[in-house]
Amino acid sequence: MKETELYSVEAEQGILGAILIKPSIVPNVSGLIRPDDFYRQAHKVTFEIMQEMALQGESVDLVNLAERLRRAGMLEKVGGVAYVMYLGNVEATAAGVEGYCQTVKDYSKRRQIVEWARQAMGAACDMGKSVGEVENSMQDAFMKGAQLSEHKGLYNARALIFALQEDINRRARGEHVGVKTGIRGIDSHIGRMEPGNLVIIAGRPSHGKSALACTIAINAARAGKKILWFTLEMDATETARRIVSFLSGVDNAKFKSPELRAMTEEECGRYIEGYETLDRLGVHVSDATNQTPIDLWRTAQGVKAAGGLDLVIVDYIGLMSAGSQKKENRVQEVSYITRMLKNMAQALQVPVLALSQLNRASDKESRMPRLSDLRDSGSIEQDANIVMLIQRGSHFAEDGTVVYDNTATLDIAKVRDGATGTVKLDFYPACSKFLDHVEKKGR
Repeated sequence: MKETELYSVEAEQGILGAILIKPSIVPNVSGLIRPDDFYRQAHKVTFEIMQEMALQGESVDLVNLAERLRRAGMLEKVGGVAYVMYLGNVEATAAGVEGYCQTVKDYSKRRQIVEWARQAMGAACDMGKSVGEVENSMQDAFMKGAQLSEHKGLYNARALIFALQEDINRRARGEHVGVKTGIRGIDSHIGRMEPGNLVIIAGRPSHGKSALACTIAINAARAGKKILWFTLEMDATETARRIVSFLSGVDNAKFKSPELRAMTEEECGRYIEGYETLDRLGVHVSDATNQTPIDLWRTAQGVKAAGGLDLVIVDYIGLMSAGSQKKENRVQEVSYITRMLKNMAQALQVPVLALSQLNRASDKESRMPRLSDLRDSGSIEQDANIVMLIQRGSHFAEDGTVVYDNTATLDIAKVRDGATGTVKLDFYPACSKFLDHVEKKGR
């Protein structure tokens, strides 16, 4: 197919015709496509005029549309009254407008891809640049391009109004935007992890970061959300074992006994129910190691395109690689990684929940961790919408080993649109589960 054929006149006209049939769909359509997604200038201009009319409360009909185009000096440029009358006769339906928008958006993306490919060829043929420089520039172009195509990125005042109006309408219809953690104490502070959010759970080793991520993942999946979990520290088998242990309530350690002989008959029944439940959940797991932000992004895009995506979990930032974007030191690399994770969240329009280590300062000073303890980079705090710091108390056993308490304090230290504060949680290490804290009777 030639570049000049990368558009659909019928779909573009279908959108405009559908608006004339049902003008109230303008906010919804404005949330799906931008004027620049139209290939034909006449269609782009007409859509912009329709948006303006809707904002001003004017009836979007044939007569008013022709008059508004005339006043803007565009009527003859788009094809005159005959063009407007033709739009009124287009065989389109308001019910089918989302399909028309998807077609127009897809063609718009294809034209953008052609442009990126043209730029890539030019950069690759520039012998004045090293291969590394070419790779770096193309990775940045890929991420910026994906962000622009998936999420508009640039809004004028009109687009802002439509975006806000559509968001209010969705919430009024009861459509839940974002993902809840499923833990009441946390959700009362942060509400939901919203699309485009970068959420950080940070803690020292063995304090339960991965278990809390597992709890949130399974709670979200049970609520019907589609989850992509990058387990850079555990392999897929260990992750599956944790999930089924969580779902069944059977001690994780018993899964490792030969032929599950450590389990009672009742536990075996619960184990079977657990993996049958897992089979029904919308969970994808990637256990590939040494992943770069680009690797994560490509995988997430594939999962979203194949069946939808609501939440990405990254366990954990410290095991990620900057790849060809390798910097002078680890602080700069982590800054690059967190910035790219934030870009990924915005481009895919899903929350990204990433785990991070804390440095040893809180241990040495015997205090609760704080934001300044985030390891390797202050950019984690800067890029994140929400930062939660987990801490479990501990004591020394008789043999000198450290024993961690089965309660945890979660300091919700940063929330851009919510309330900071602390939440107490109960931890069940045998099945990697966190629950809202319940005070024991008699205490």
